[in-house]
Amino acid sequence: MIAQLTREYISNSFSKTYIRLLSYFFFEGRPATTSGRWFNPITFFFLRKASSSKIIPSAKKPVFITGTGRSGSTILGMVLSVHHQLGFMNEPKAIWNVAHHEDDLIGSYSKTEGRFYLTAADADVSVKQKVLGIYSTFLRLTGENFVVDKYPEMIFRIPFLNAIFDKPKFIFLYRNAAETISSTAKWSADHHDASASENWWGIENRKWKLILNQLVPVDEYLAPHQHLINGLTSESDKAAVEWILTMNQGLKMMQQFPDQVLPVSYESLTTNATATLEKINQFCGLESDSGMLNYAQKVLHPSKGNPNAEVHAILQPAISELSLKLGYTA
Repeated sequence: MIAQLTREYISNSFSKTYIRLLSYFFFEGRPATTSGRWFNPITFFFLRKASSSKIIPSAKKPVFITGTGRSGSTILGMVLSVHHQLGFMNEPKAIWNVAHHEDDLIGSYSKTEGRFYLTAADADVSVKQKVLGIYSTFLRLTGENFVVDKYPEMIFRIPFLNAIFDKPKFIFLYRNAAETISSTAKWSADHHDASASENWWGIENRKWKLILNQLVPVDEYLAPHQHLINGLTSESDKAAVEWILTMNQGLKMMQQFPDQVLPVSYESLTTNATATLEKINQFCGLESDSGMLNYAQKVLHPSKGNPNAEVHAILQPAISELSLKLGYTA
């Protein structure tokens, strides 16, 4: 469906539907594994023009949805998009590719090898102007107060983002390991394009190679098993590696930036939506929004993955330990 729009969403708010379509066509870009990529030249032309726009103060106060994919980040973004102060961008990686040439992790827009870790040193004057100029354009066109940007991998780039923005907020969304792993593996298999060598792991496995080269060697759980992990090929094993790396990073960021990173479980979001969303509102300095809460009650429902996804034994200890740290019981 275009821009994640459902009949229920459209009937709920025509103005918010307009904002989603605006974001979809002119800000987000169409990545690998998706249709409509022919429109990307128009999107990039628009973004390059917008990147020099005058910056407005509220553009410096975004909210990021981070974590792993297949953890409910899209539905959380769509729920937050109903909030009267927020304009939602669903993985606007075209913006970030315009701003920084090493952003692209899966090869959608650039042949330049991307980097998971971007630091404050990477946020030079040009990068800041481009991002804030584009965000400011989005807010002017939508009339919203703040941007909510869903980009799961930004959990690895908080120092970079802190150098661009004024203490942005991060929702670290996580989900039970077995369900996340099985959902990721299924998505990758279902969206595999053999002719273009595209799936969850990017064009010609680019994202997976970056994970092996940039993340695994510095992770205390996986670095000792790097040689074995380099040989993993099953979708569930690769998804498990990504879950371990992302959860470990998220836990570290929670400790390092407690006033900026809010942990939210998929389970609490879908079973106790009102309390969880009000907690997000308070943490992000947003007003309460009854319309958003009412919409959430209609669309947030638990979705079970396959708890029997097979994962290599060498990965099980890390999954178990991180699950306990996140509050899951054995």
